Amino acid sequence: MKVLFVDQIAAVNYKYSFSLVNALKRQGNDVEIVIDDKKDNEYCRVKYYNEFLTSSKTVGKVQKLLNYCSSYKFLVDKAINEHFDIVHVEWFQFSPIDYQYLKKLKKHGVKLVVTIHDILPFNTKFYDKHYHQKIYGMADQIIVQAKTNVKRFDVLFPEDSKKVTYIPHGHFLDFADTHDKVESRNHLGIPVDKKVFLFFGQIKKVKGVGNLLEAFGELCQKRDDLYLVIAGSVWKDSFEEYQKIIDEYHLDSKRLKTDIMFIPDEEVGYYYSAADIAVLPYLDVYQSGVIQLTYAYSKPAVATAIAPFMEIVEDGKSGFICKPNNSDDLARVMDQAANVDDQKLEEMAAEGRVTIEKKYSWDDIAKNITELYHK
Repeated sequence: MKVLFVDQIAAVNYKYSFSLVNALKRQGNDVEIVIDDKKDNEYCRVKYYNEFLTSSKTVGKVQKLLNYCSSYKFLVDKAINEHFDIVHVEWFQFSPIDYQYLKKLKKHGVKLVVTIHDILPFNTKFYDKHYHQKIYGMADQIIVQAKTNVKRFDVLFPEDSKKVTYIPHGHFLDFADTHDKVESRNHLGIPVDKKVFLFFGQIKKVKGVGNLLEAFGELCQKRDDLYLVIAGSVWKDSFEEYQKIIDEYHLDSKRLKTDIMFIPDEEVGYYYSAADIAVLPYLDVYQSGVIQLTYAYSKPAVATAIAPFMEIVEDGKSGFICKPNNSDDLARVMDQAANVDDQKLEEMAAEGRVTIEKKYSWDDIAKNITELYHK
């Protein structure tokens, strides 16, 4: 099957996209991928084209919009003129534009497969549901990455729910660049003698960073052996409200490190290697990529009781589960996790790693997607 894969935000999503296209190629598909301006692509084993500037910080909104159109024109022309069987898309950054260009593909007989990371964007624009509905209506096959999303999709878009197939998010074991714990803590300038919690990833309202800071602030009133690292860039949010909580609880550098920026790939391993426990205080999420990264680095997780996490995290065995959007319960569970000895934490982390290795193989995922292509 000749497949043109699309990832407009490969700079942050490449672990997923490159892992998948590599596996699709191993399944015998002829795959190429159109991505953004991410250049360091040694891991990608298929031919790629740098087109989109979606994630660029150096161009304005108008230029991004014009580039989005020209990039879509490139991939549509390529798909039609080179007789691709399938265009496989993941994101709709400007859904009215996505719809117009994908409609052209359909008119020329190209099949459309959609992998859904977010059924609707968490920062939904007024037009998004309308155009997502149109795009899902055009799709030949739709993939969701958590079992619960089959039902969530049916509630939002019942007319297209028969097209939906659950195929999980694959593991990130190939990207776990681990280091010595003490070396990593020295590298980051954080204490070597405290229990370290890590929040890693983009900071946005739906991820519950405010709850995390409140929970940690309360814990620090009772114990002085804990440390929290928050690392990641802000997306469609402001860190000011979180800074107010930090100031309210007087969380200085002896308690907290905040690296509010894009973390380069070569630094990611130091953050996870320095941590004892990852914290995922999310209010909502559609898929489980973040827990895949946590277990790839062999860290147990404190995670909220939302369905995509509950499908993977086993309370007391590979992590700790707390109530979502509840800072008191988060504090209770973080306190519980901090009291677990290092050997037990390592056993829990190993359990999580084994889980993703067995259940979320990219070759199995690519085999299932290839079967969808042939439908």
